[in-house]
Amino acid sequence: MDLIEAITKRRSVRKFKDKAIPENIILEMLNSARLSPSGGNGQNWIFGVIIDKTQKEKLAEAAGKQTWIKDAPVVIAGCSKLDWDIAKQPEDDFGKIVNYLRFGKEFIDYLCKFPDRKACMTLFENASPLVPMEHMFLTAVSHGLSACFIGFLDVKKANEILNLPDNITCLFLLPVGYADEIPENKETKSIEEISFYNTWK
Repeated sequence: MDLIEAITKRRSVRKFKDKAIPENIILEMLNSARLSPSGGNGQNWIFGVIIDKTQKEKLAEAAGKQTWIKDAPVVIAGCSKLDWDIAKQPEDDFGKIVNYLRFGKEFIDYLCKFPDRKACMTLFENASPLVPMEHMFLTAVSHGLSACFIGFLDVKKANEILNLPDNITCLFLLPVGYADEIPENKETKSIEEISFYNTWK
């Protein structure tokens, strides 16, 4: 299956067959995540491969009691490292300069003074696992599987379930398996509606 076919066939699925995923496919998914780009080549992600039934049940509970999650043969936990704290960086730090440009100095200064440092670092790292997880999703699709991004998650509870150290947090789940449903075709906007050339007209 080529890339465009995988992108076209990619659908979120919430019902899976009781069929194990071969280890070589799981490894290929992890490798596709490993190869994905990251800011400054920080590679600030960690991925848990959850196959234990009890662990999946606990994570489903932490994800707003979405019990269907536990039926996926594999649940990928998309985690980020929280070692970089913007409040501890000098004014000439590249990451700080970039964030000033993106969000404004007043907002970044406010975040630097916010007392819950872990919450701030979690906010800054929220997007870190998303690109590699989409690589994993598309790799799964190329092997006839499907998945679904889960962002509705009690992060603190998920961290406890996964026994994560304090400098790592779980931000997303990706239940993966062989689809046991046929999702409806989704309506997408036209290219003209989602793009512009040179300047907005």
